[in-house]
Amino acid sequence: MEKIEWLMLNFTLPKEPSRVRVSAWRKLKKSGSVNIGQSMWVLPMTDGHIDVFTEISDDILQNGGEAYILKADFINIGNAKDITEFFNTARDEEYKEFLKKCNDFFHKIEKKINRINYTFAKVEENEHELEKLGIWIAKITARDFFEAPLKVKAQKMLTDCRNTVKTLSVHQWEPPR
Repeated sequence: MEKIEWLMLNFTLPKEPSRVRVSAWRKLKKSGSVNIGQSMWVLPMTDGHIDVFTEISDDILQNGGEAYILKADFINIGNAKDITEFFNTARDEEYKEFLKKCNDFFHKIEKKINRINYTFAKVEENEHELEKLGIWIAKITARDFFEAPLKVKAQKMLTDCRNTVKTLSVHQWEPPR
């Protein structure tokens, strides 16, 4: 396994107001970081990740908390593997939610196909839902730093969704004459 340089953020915040804690948590999750201990979050070292942790740290400091950003190197190779597994597990949880949403999408499509009144509005609705799925998987993929196992399956599912919508748009809907 290649050696990875890590970035860590450790912080404490007063219990109130809770909005600061929630805001920090949301930004940390959105960045793809994982929690490896009491208020200790980790990301692979990049300039962008330094910016993310700096922004979060600034918010914490401005709201009466303490924050420390560190460069880290795990001495034991097993520890670094454990950390990458934390990342992959977190991303796989997101991919599972995505796959569930894709299955829901297919179920809705199936219901629409069985209706006689498949309209252009339904075509547009499908395309809009498909666009949202594409945006969602792009966000997950952007924070999938170590190629989580479910990534390929999720990407294939999105392709299947796209192909289904394309096929329906062409074959199911007849424009008015």
